[in-house]
Amino acid sequence: MLQQSRDTADSAPRPSAAVSVALVYDSGPAVNRWFAGLVTELRGSGKSLAGLIQDDVPQPGRTRCDMVLHELATGRAMSISEDLGAGATSCRLSTPRLLEAAQLVEAQLADAEIVFLNKFGKAEADGGGLRDLIAHCIESGKSLVIGVPSGNQQAWTDFCGEYFRTVAATPEPSQEAIPALAALLGQPKTGRAKAGSEQLHVA
Repeated sequence: MLQQSRDTADSAPRPSAAVSVALVYDSGPAVNRWFAGLVTELRGSGKSLAGLIQDDVPQPGRTRCDMVLHELATGRAMSISEDLGAGATSCRLSTPRLLEAAQLVEAQLADAEIVFLNKFGKAEADGGGLRDLIAHCIESGKSLVIGVPSGNQQAWTDFCGEYFRTVAATPEPSQEAIPALAALLGQPKTGRAKAGSEQLHVA
């Protein structure tokens, strides 16, 4: 559970995020469209953003793409892939680079209203990766948008408990979906809200 993911998580009660949304997806390109649309919409309304969005960049002669994270507040791009050779099919995530990216986001949290995190992936489901950063965002009361592969949805639920809502990241968001979700994320916080595992009908 979230409360057990940090060394200091056994004392004071925690505020939930203003709005915490899991974009549950089967396709990486699909969730990337949701992220891109939300970032554009929220920036257009003047919201301050931080966090990480992933871009999968094809590499000539390689069977796997290069995973590049873009930090929204600074504009910095960072590859989190290790080069295991042209024929590599195993996981190529560089944990040190991922943690470096997490530290970059931590430094921007104080000035952010809404935080984006690219993925609750295998590393997070297995107990590592960005788990501490996710917990910090929720504990500090930041609105959070995170991508959750459908195969990791149960692990996400076990980790995050009551502190999220879910949205099915369909291959093409409807015309109303992005503005509706952006409006929800942009609402001012009014006390401690329990989101539960509510399904938001914005797709």
